[in-house]
Formats: sequence, structure tokens, C-alpha cells
Amino acid sequence: MADSPTSAPLSRGRRLAGAAGLVVTAGLALAPWATADPSPEFPSDERGFVGTAAYCQGAAEAEAFGRTKDALVAICSGPDGQLQYRGVRLEDDAALMLDAAAAGAGGFSAENEDVVYWVTATELVVTSGDTTLHRQPMIEYRAP
Repeated sequence: MADSPTSAPLSRGRRLAGAAGLVVTAGLALAPWATADPSPEFPSDERGFVGTAAYCQGAAEAEAFGRTKDALVAICSGPDGQLQYRGVRLEDDAALMLDAAAAGAGGFSAENEDVVYWVTATELVVTSGDTTLHRQPMIEYRAP
């Protein structure tokens, strides 16, 4: 993807189910969130989307989280600073958790085999090599 930042290969994460979303965790302090009014259909707090796999667990804190028409995603940061992509495909609630990395301009990326998930404040893009498999604008996005 020509307009996406590139980064060193990511360590392999653990695929829980489905192939739709990524979330990352990191242990950084959060600043106030900037967002439109949250959707009552997908309640959220400072850790992500409550009651879904797109929610930072344990000591992890949200670096960013958002939703598109078809997916919920969260990037979480653990106490050690390791980022995790946590995604949920809304069609069937399939969840995907992968290691993630910062990817320039406030975005994040996560890799599962040859598929890369790009999360930015404006969109979620899923690519395989030079092929875009999925691209949707963010309906809601929060980041410190």
C-alpha cells in the first residue's frame, strides 16, 4: 500500500478467531479523548468498547480505539509497552488479537501471516501485499 507507513516485520501475534480486526495495548498515560458522541449501540470507556474483544484487558490501557461500519478495533498497551491489536468483525463477532506497532502519523499496524491491518484516525485498511482487501472509514475514533 503506497500511502501506508512501512515498518520492520512485526512479531507474530495469536489469532483467536476470524480475520477482521486488530487491537493493540500499551501502558501509557492517556490524555483526554477527542471524538464525536459515542454510539449507545457500542458503549465505550477509556479502555475501548465495553463487553467486546475490542477492550483492553488487565493492566493494559487503550492507545486508540475506533469503529467502522463492519468492525470494532482497539490498540492496547501493556505495562511493558507492548502494543496489541484487538479487533471484532461485527457480522459474526469474530475476534482477532495480534501484536501491533506504531506506524507513523499516529497510526498503528498489525500483521497476521501476509495480511496487514492498518488503523488510523480516519480508516481501517486491511492489505495483503499490494492488494487492499478491506478499507472503511472510521465512524468513531478515540486517541489520547
